Amino acid sequence: MIVRSAYMEGDVAESDRAAFDLGCRKVVEAIRSYPGIRAVKLRRLARSEEGAPPVLAIFDLYFDSLEDMDAALASETRQLVRSTIASSISMFRGRVYHLVLDEDAAAPAP
Repeated sequence: MIVRSAYMEGDVAESDRAAFDLGCRKVVEAIRSYPGIRAVKLRRLARSEEGAPPVLAIFDLYFDSLEDMDAALASETRQLVRSTIASSISMFRGRVYHLVLDEDAAAPAP
């Protein structure tokens, strides 16, 4: 399983927090329309350790393969969704970066 994670490093003004949370839910719904996507999850910061980067939220997009992910990212659907993302979370101040990870679902539990 391939997981493409979008890290939102930054902040949102307290007065914009409710709008940001609603916008994040809209983003999740929009991303669910990507072709070949298996799941999308939103993780929000509950607590951080001292010295950790200020990651506010992470969007995890699940695909069966790198090829499926690449096809989704190159799709017309994704291009349309990008405007929804930009308008839904416009109050976010910071940077967004992505990591693509290979999740080993068969790994034994510790």
